[in-house]
Amino acid sequence: MEHWIGTWSASPMNVWPGDAVLYGFHRQTVRQVLRVSTGGDRLRLRLSNEYGASPIRIGAATVALAAKDGAVDAATIRQVTFGGERQTDLAPGAPLLSDPIELKVRDLGEIAISLYFPDFAPIETYHYEAQQTAYISEFGDFADAPGLPVQQTSTSRYFLSAVLVESGPGGGSLVCLGDSITDGFGSTIDGNARWPDRLAERLAKSGRLSGIGVLNQGIGGNRVLASRARGANALARFDRDVLSFPNVKWISVLEGINDIGWPETMLAGGQEAVAVECLISAYRQLIARARLNGIKVLLGTLPPFGGAFEGLPLKTFYSASKERDRQAVNAWIRTSGEADAVVDFERALADPANPSRLLRALDCGDGLHPSDDGYAEMAKVLESAFEGLLVDQQDWSARN
Repeated sequence: MEHWIGTWSASPMNVWPGDAVLYGFHRQTVRQVLRVSTGGDRLRLRLSNEYGASPIRIGAATVALAAKDGAVDAATIRQVTFGGERQTDLAPGAPLLSDPIELKVRDLGEIAISLYFPDFAPIETYHYEAQQTAYISEFGDFADAPGLPVQQTSTSRYFLSAVLVESGPGGGSLVCLGDSITDGFGSTIDGNARWPDRLAERLAKSGRLSGIGVLNQGIGGNRVLASRARGANALARFDRDVLSFPNVKWISVLEGINDIGWPETMLAGGQEAVAVECLISAYRQLIARARLNGIKVLLGTLPPFGGAFEGLPLKTFYSASKERDRQAVNAWIRTSGEADAVVDFERALADPANPSRLLRALDCGDGLHPSDDGYAEMAKVLESAFEGLLVDQQDWSARN
């Protein structure tokens, strides 16, 4: 019996006003490079037109092992089909799953997915902050070409939302649900330096990555509760971004700083302020929904954000009252015992001399988002908490 797990993901989101995004593609090929977590011999792609108002025609699609600068290894190019057909329509409001693709990919291997759009494909569903270069061609179908005549590049994801891999019967995924800190804002472009990337590397080094997919379902600007956010809020997108994946065994949740920080800024008015009790109730809902599906929950403390965006129009993101709310949330996370594991990101990133702020060496420079080194520290502390859940699962399996 086939056993599929997610090995890579990018959560679909709406086009937020003010984001610099292309209008669409017309008779062009878009090639997107990504690094899987766990590898395998067979893959499936998942595309999404969730926020689209009309069908998107896919004229051709391929997957191959990635080479440099948007090129691919010609010997590994595989045509992608959907229900046995190369051409298909990506229906509005819906995902699209490919047929299985025979392509051997190693753990932490890089692949490139090429999509050719023969008609105008308006960009209404995408993932804004990919931290990865996408290559957009001149006019023409270059899906089967090793090289791509590049017209322009982008650092967003387009229509591509997940890669699945066929795994052994014990395989499962860890979904990392979060905001821009999970999405990797401020990390090196094309560096695979987001904390879920670094976690996958640590699991590979310890010999535990095989059969464990690490899925990054972070969205920059996302909130747990607010309906007016970048991407659907965490409660609304939970089914799509967690439960729709096969064989999810664990979820990490690191989200809430935007619920605290956005109100009373240029992003949101004071009427959108969220009480600590409401945020805790939302966490309880996420935990309950995960548990109903047999998923263990790792709940992360909110990192320091003192001085975030100092000297910028968004400087009111931080205040003393908002800091008190963050501390109250973190106190509940640490002491409630409601999650299966606590991941203390705050203590891993805080400046010991001023715990309301990120340690300067771990700050990307805006006071809110970690640097590459900061994301590496986050991966280290999550791995420690995750190891305990892996041991518990192995003990349970041995007894049963």
